[in-house]
Amino acid sequence: MVARKLKTADTNNDVNVHNDNIASSVIQVEGMASPLWGGHFSRGINDSIQKIISTSNFDKRFYAVAVESLKAQVKMHIKRNIIPEASGKAISDALDAIKKEVIDGKFVFDENAKNIYENISLRLKQLAGNAVEWLTVARAYSNQTTGDFKLWVRDAYDTLDSSIQNLQAALIDKAEENVKTIFPGNAHNQLTQPVSFGHHLMAYVEMFSRDRSRVKDNRKRMNESPFASGEMVGNTFNLSREMVARMLGFDKACNNSLDAINDRDYVLDFLSFASNCAIHLSRLAGELITWHSTHNNYIAFSNAFVAQSQVLPYRRDPEALETIRGKAGKVLGALMGAAADLKNLPLTSTADYNELCELVTESYDALLNSLSAMSAIVADFTINRKQMKEAASGSFSTAIDLVDWLIQNAGLAPNKAQEKSRLIIEYAINKGKKLSLLELEEIKAIEPKATDDIYSVLIPSRAMISRRSGNGSNPVQIRKAIRAARRHHL
Repeated sequence: MVARKLKTADTNNDVNVHNDNIASSVIQVEGMASPLWGGHFSRGINDSIQKIISTSNFDKRFYAVAVESLKAQVKMHIKRNIIPEASGKAISDALDAIKKEVIDGKFVFDENAKNIYENISLRLKQLAGNAVEWLTVARAYSNQTTGDFKLWVRDAYDTLDSSIQNLQAALIDKAEENVKTIFPGNAHNQLTQPVSFGHHLMAYVEMFSRDRSRVKDNRKRMNESPFASGEMVGNTFNLSREMVARMLGFDKACNNSLDAINDRDYVLDFLSFASNCAIHLSRLAGELITWHSTHNNYIAFSNAFVAQSQVLPYRRDPEALETIRGKAGKVLGALMGAAADLKNLPLTSTADYNELCELVTESYDALLNSLSAMSAIVADFTINRKQMKEAASGSFSTAIDLVDWLIQNAGLAPNKAQEKSRLIIEYAINKGKKLSLLELEEIKAIEPKATDDIYSVLIPSRAMISRRSGNGSNPVQIRKAIRAARRHHL
């Protein structure tokens, strides 16, 4: 039985497609007119047609799941007396050898081959000889490809979930360091209220938590095996679809053969999740860029994450963050492209499905690289607390807190509290003072019911503490949220 978590390559770079010590010529197989999974176009095909139908440039990464799924099916076929045990063992051993060759960089990929399956079949013939003929029995290319694609997407979810978790850990660590750091909270890009910088960062932890919940839901929904469903409508052999499903870590076998072969809902689910996550990354990247700008100077990055201008010494361009922000458009475009590809396809095997693989693998690469880079960036940046505090203390940022205090402590109606707050602010403006520097007697001249306690909302740091609602910016509540996040997400 194979492991539930299958080993797959994370990016195209994980597969060594050329090796200096091995001739790069096409593998020629004597006496073999066509690969294992049916006829393909002639090797003399027009170059433009070859390029448009070939998937070899991106499906090399499917080699690991292809090997494991083929081995699982061979094992089931042996147990059901569909193929001879000796032939099955020869095929399995050859598949293991191919996987090792790829990992060791010794497998020569034929760039003229249509896909990874043609590459595998050519090499299998060399390694297993005539035993390979049994691999065509009770097996169909259509459910082989969609099954392997499902396996790859399932493992992609696991890798991305781990990467999101790493980013959450970096955000939580940074938030914990800045529970009491005062930060200018904006609305409509205008200073509105002082807030804890740690509280602001924890908002992104919540966003990425929802992304991880989508991973969990999508992974469970897609975890049904299409293997052994036949070309379209099942087959006449005594197959055990459930046995293959168990060996490959699926929860069950698909109920309907046509749906098993043609279902690509999991593609849309994956790209929808990827789009949400990429949008969250883009929003975080955008804020980090804004905070880093010379106009704000709230945070700074080490040289590893900025491009230093040769002419302007103050220019430290956050190009990595700008790239992350731009990648979101690519992932969103993939979702729209997949939906457009699928909207009119009939319930039959069709080459249109090949386009979905490329959209998914490219989105996966973009998202994985963005998550890894963002985790490093969040862990790296330093904070200019003095600059943040000064920005959060300007423009009478505690005005909303003053209105709330007058309602709760002076017993004023909302309209009256807003009027008195405006009068106090106008007085402070005329005197050229901050609200927190007004004398109590000056405030009482406008609102006689004012007491010393009013300074608990006029001073930004104390106003931040005064917000004791369960999900507010009070440091005690933030620390509770951080502890809860560590328990639930890390």
